[in-house]
Amino acid sequence: MYIFNHLLVATDCSERAERAEARAALLVQEHKCDVAELLTVRECGEPEILAQIMNSTVASATALVAENAGRVLAYRADVHKDNYGVQFTCKVRFGRPASEIVIRAEELRTDLVVIGAHGGNFFSDLLLGNTADKLTHLCKSPLLVVKNKPSQSYQRVLVPVDFSEDSRRAAEAALAIAPQADITFLHAFEVLFEGKMQYANVAPDIIDEYRMKAFEDAREQLNQLIGGIEAGGRRMQRAITFGLPGPVVRDYAKATRPDLIVLGKHGRSRIEEMLLGSVTRDAIDQTESDVLVVPAAGGT
Repeated sequence: MYIFNHLLVATDCSERAERAEARAALLVQEHKCDVAELLTVRECGEPEILAQIMNSTVASATALVAENAGRVLAYRADVHKDNYGVQFTCKVRFGRPASEIVIRAEELRTDLVVIGAHGGNFFSDLLLGNTADKLTHLCKSPLLVVKNKPSQSYQRVLVPVDFSEDSRRAAEAALAIAPQADITFLHAFEVLFEGKMQYANVAPDIIDEYRMKAFEDAREQLNQLIGGIEAGGRRMQRAITFGLPGPVVRDYAKATRPDLIVLGKHGRSRIEEMLLGSVTRDAIDQTESDVLVVPAAGGT
């Protein structure tokens, strides 16, 4: 069972990051977290550039950048204390953002990392990956990517499942992070070799029989998955849809507008995801919902 007690918020103090900070503050309030930290990471080359401009030492420039960043974080922490009654500690680090966030998360034994969703240049994201995308691969803790300005706790949560152990972990994380929310479990199913049957001109009614059998098998497996989860008497909805997982999740989220999508991350390599597509990345890039990514057991 997941317990969200140690929480790390990675922020660049932008408007999008402010949404993530506010969501994190709500979660700290709701879960009564013992550890809650605002972390900002400055690029390691920034002090060197500033030192040249100021004609000073790198050490002096580093101290100045850290002081200014710390002052901004402290102000943000005070705002969240006034608005939500929660206390954040503040930390400034230098280096590559994704790497430093992961290191700090491990130092704090973080139960949840929260970050704002960032848009960007398509080609640079494709070649280099943005921070959120990198963290979905590197982070060993659940990662919450926040897109929306929060007004209340999560109320409608969508959990796409494929009946794997990763799906079960995602279901448990969804129940834990949103204890008051309505949960919908969504499964996308296909018929094995349907394309080949169509190519071979198999009669449509025979293909429909195969689809019905696949649907019934999926419903049975979904009931088994839900039946094995400690839900505390909460009502959980089921949805089974024919199609590929990525488009099914995207279209279902567009139609139902959940506050949060929770996904269990499989241990595939980045090359496999580039070639085959990633439901996780599609959910982050192509839906309007916040996305919680739950890593596979033992990390990514």
